[in-house]
Amino acid sequence: RASLAALLAAAPSTALLAISGRLAPRLGVAEPGALRMRAVLRPMCALARGPMPPHLIELQEELESGEAQLFDVREPGEFAAGALSQATLVPLSELQEGIPPRADRTRLTYVHCAAGIRVRYAKPLLEAMGFERVVALDEGFATLANLGFPVR
Repeated sequence: RASLAALLAAAPSTALLAISGRLAPRLGVAEPGALRMRAVLRPMCALARGPMPPHLIELQEELESGEAQLFDVREPGEFAAGALSQATLVPLSELQEGIPPRADRTRLTYVHCAAGIRVRYAKPLLEAMGFERVVALDEGFATLANLGFPVR
């Protein structure tokens, strides 16, 4: 068990692929990559990584209280494949075409993508569209999901 925790801490994605085939029959999962498998193993990854960073705890609290909104700037196909429950799809491609999101421009706005790259382009576009407080998250979708943010 100690080696499993070490593997999960070092490389969670690789660990999930490596162990899912062995654990699938024990957990009653037909396919190693099935959603049920991820639901069982995701908490193990979060525990192996340690506590959630303080800025993400603040993000969760601000989303729950309604003080903040969360934009996902990935493209529709990526969003359809999996998205954070509290995120609104605002594709970077639409922002680049000058299409503003229909959202409160005065609310604190967090932005995430797949890996923390597209948010760097989205932030100044949103600010130019009048969004007053925009925070680009370094953490991408998979990291946020693995840390326990609810997924649709």
